[in-house]
Amino acid sequence: MKTIAHLLPNYNPFPPVYPAGTELRVAEVSRRQTRYRPVVICGGFPGQPERERDGTMEIERIHIGRVYRRLFQKITRLDPWPYGRRMWRRIEAIGADLIHVHNEPKLLAMLAPYLARKPLPVVVHIANDKPIRPELLPLVARWVACSDYMAGWLRDAVGVDSARIEVIHTGVDIARRPPVWKIPAADRVALRARWGAQPDEYVFLFAGRLVKEKGVVEMLDAFERLGTDKPVRLLVAGNVRDSKDPKNEKANYGRAVALRMAEMRNVKWVGSLHPGAMHDFLLTGDAFLLPSLWHDPFPTVMLEAACAGLPIVAGRRGGITEFLDGCPGVPLLDAPEDPAQLAAAMATLVAEPRRGEEAGRWLRTRIEEHFDWSRVTADFEALYDRLLGGAA
Repeated sequence: MKTIAHLLPNYNPFPPVYPAGTELRVAEVSRRQTRYRPVVICGGFPGQPERERDGTMEIERIHIGRVYRRLFQKITRLDPWPYGRRMWRRIEAIGADLIHVHNEPKLLAMLAPYLARKPLPVVVHIANDKPIRPELLPLVARWVACSDYMAGWLRDAVGVDSARIEVIHTGVDIARRPPVWKIPAADRVALRARWGAQPDEYVFLFAGRLVKEKGVVEMLDAFERLGTDKPVRLLVAGNVRDSKDPKNEKANYGRAVALRMAEMRNVKWVGSLHPGAMHDFLLTGDAFLLPSLWHDPFPTVMLEAACAGLPIVAGRRGGITEFLDGCPGVPLLDAPEDPAQLAAAMATLVAEPRRGEEAGRWLRTRIEEHFDWSRVTADFEALYDRLLGGAA
């Protein structure tokens, strides 16, 4: 059986302990691979073993001590055993037949000197518009874009030949995530109570990082001007950037919106959720808000909300458009940065709940037909087949 080395940066724990789209995709696909041997090489965090097996997935963790990190990576910057070198040693030790870099072109740059001496087929998965140096392009056999939008960016902004780009959308676990209409009424009331929502309230949800590009301030502005006689509530799940640097804009923004939510009526910030708790959170809601101001490539939470059967209020941005375009009942917003436009769309759902129900059922059907993890896994393995001549 041929071996695929799935490479991750050392930013987040793996498997993910909070919502992280890249780590979630690697975990879900690797656990389902049967025709190839999947080995995930990633950073190690306190309490995690160096090696671990989870079903068909093997995990190789690179632990870097606190003293080493401080002395060689922060103070002197003379790192004798950098992350790329440690990663290459694991790649050779497992006898990898193909390298799959996940959403971090810097890893490709780290491995470039080693690939020059020992070429291996390389796949690079792109889910964000991170800088890619031109001299690295020849090292890559195939580029995988998370959406048509990102495929266009690779082609037009980076200069990758279209013939070397494939689009593989991410997925969700449909079998274990039923839609809201299949949840017993009493169970749903209990779920709402867990998050402080009442049975008669129309509940809007948001889940994502509390950063400027996600449109959190605009969403709060819209909720404040939401004109309706019916009881409404907004539940927000997401993390604030952990930094004590007073110049860290993301941390400052997150703390500011968290303080604002604490002072708002019928708004509750529930903090960051473990991926296993996300679906229960979604089942408490009547509609999901996705007011991204940037061209979000293809947010995983959008698929998760659709899987729960929730209507999604979002703007025409990036890969969001290619998933939601055509959804009945809830048209895409032309200006999600306009709180008035966002509030009007929210008010329509509160006043005409059938619109949301129609949209939610349409989205769930779309998920069932095209976005299960089994399809994603099959697409990955078909790509490996083409590059390696089959799994045997």
